Amino acid sequence: MNTINTIKNHPVMIQVLKDAYGGIMYNVANRDKYDTVELLAIWDSLTASERENADGLVGGAINFLKS
Repeated sequence: MNTINTIKNHPVMIQVLKDAYGGIMYNVANRDKYDTVELLAIWDSLTASERENADGLVGGAINFLKS
């Protein structure tokens, strides 16, 4: 669960979630403004079970960034 907390507290995740509440996250044109390399590497290091148990907001933000 420590890795999930790392993801939740990652500066990029914080910005993505902040933007989501501002209504701009799901605008695909804005997706490229995030430097997601480190964040997605951490996410990809999780097991499938860990990813399934992650917070829904985190999972949704990751899905947005990966799509």
